[in-house]
Amino acid sequence: MKTYLVTAINLSNYAIGESDKVLVMFSKEHGLLKAVAKGARSTKAKMAGKSEALCVNKLLINKGKTLDTISQAESIETFPKLRTDLKRLTTGFYLAELTQAFAEGLESECDEYFEFLNKALKLLEDKDTDATLLRLQVEMCLLNILGLKPELTVCVNCRQLITEYSIEAFLSQLGGVGCKSCMQSAQSLPKIREAEGFENIAQMKRVYLSPMVWKTLVMALTNSDKLDPNPRIILSEAQQKALAFAVKISKRYLEDRAGKPFKTLSLLDSIT
Repeated sequence: MKTYLVTAINLSNYAIGESDKVLVMFSKEHGLLKAVAKGARSTKAKMAGKSEALCVNKLLINKGKTLDTISQAESIETFPKLRTDLKRLTTGFYLAELTQAFAEGLESECDEYFEFLNKALKLLEDKDTDATLLRLQVEMCLLNILGLKPELTVCVNCRQLITEYSIEAFLSQLGGVGCKSCMQSAQSLPKIREAEGFENIAQMKRVYLSPMVWKTLVMALTNSDKLDPNPRIILSEAQQKALAFAVKISKRYLEDRAGKPFKTLSLLDSIT
């Protein structure tokens, strides 16, 4: 087909030519897309506002040999309240960067994930939404969709059920938690792990978990299959501290899976 219609969320953009931009988008119909927005770098151009990150547009796109070109655009949502709050805006940019990093694994669920991301951005605009909790819930939902969710219910080494009394550490390289017994005795890993160059758990990088941090991760993961974030929860001071630590663990796990750091998280860390 020479032209096609999509509804898409702008994830990022970059300059091309003298006045154009290439928009990197996640569409409801086809997942990750790239298309040229002619003249979008000019402040007077109709596409200037529509080309900004975190804008949702309905687009008519012309197929090209190397890059497709946007011929028509209708703005659907711009999330204006995000743009008045630096932490929330940066969190939104992070969700966009996260989506772009894992977009290839989302193609078969692009319709479902588009609606989920759109809902998450709307929730992020709400002043009653805990932005950090929303971030963790989105991360866990994304990992669930990708089939990469961390193991939080049993020890990744001995496979014994984890409780608040047995939880010891999170081992990102093994994809989950380890119990006190395994961490303290440094038992040998299964043979399948030897191929990765680790002879025993003592060689693994670990992050020690308190029961509350573990419960925070479990709670976020438990509801991830519903694709229905619920970040309007008032947290105590202790729960806020646990949440702050939980997102650090999630960040490390995601960056290990993505094979690269997320640039927006450096800015988000400096804000929070």
